[in-house]
Amino acid sequence: MAWKAAPVWSWREIGLVGGLTALGAWILIQPFQKDHEAAVKLFEQVNLASAAEKLGALDRAAQQITAATAQWQEIQAMSGRTVSTAGAIAGQIAAEAKGFSEFLAKSNDGEKATLRLEIEKLRRSEKESLQVVLHLMDHCFALFQAALASGQPQLIQQLGHYRNACIDVTRRVGLLPFEAQPGEAFDAERHEVADGSAAVPGAVVGHTVAWGYTFQGVGIRRIQVALQAGTTPETGPATDPS
Repeated sequence: MAWKAAPVWSWREIGLVGGLTALGAWILIQPFQKDHEAAVKLFEQVNLASAAEKLGALDRAAQQITAATAQWQEIQAMSGRTVSTAGAIAGQIAAEAKGFSEFLAKSNDGEKATLRLEIEKLRRSEKESLQVVLHLMDHCFALFQAALASGQPQLIQQLGHYRNACIDVTRRVGLLPFEAQPGEAFDAERHEVADGSAAVPGAVVGHTVAWGYTFQGVGIRRIQVALQAGTTPETGPATDPS
């Protein structure tokens, strides 16, 4: 069999075949390209929706942060006002406390002055009352001595009861009279010569002229005595009664 030579294509035919081939290839890939574009658009839509959701969440978070910041600023302002009010109240309390302390101090000073005045009045009154009682007790002692000198038993008995009653009454308020016994040694701490003269050493008590007294355990006057004959007081300055 004899071989035949292949036909030779012209450039036009080659171009036409090539164009048809390219068109077929393009038509062949169109479905895949459409699917890809659809998938890309779907992906973009999904991403856009997610991004929008995230942006919405961020917006809500920003709103919450803004609200929280506003609340915090309000709380801070309220705290500042509270601190300011507390400071004003503390200052007012301190001022009132100072004023009250000054008032108490003045009241205490006034009360102390009043109490001191009352105490001084009471002491003067007590001293005057004590002097009156001493004067009455001296008269009681003198009456009893006069009864003894009279030698009348009934009068001595009556005035003795009166004297004992007076002693019992004064003992209840702390005033206690005491007298010296004839013949006892003169003691300058307990005795005093009635006329104010000084006793010689070894002087002896003759008799009691007036009681001595203690008031609430404290001596307020020594016993007024006269000395026995033979122990004449020395001439000298008179001693002041205690």
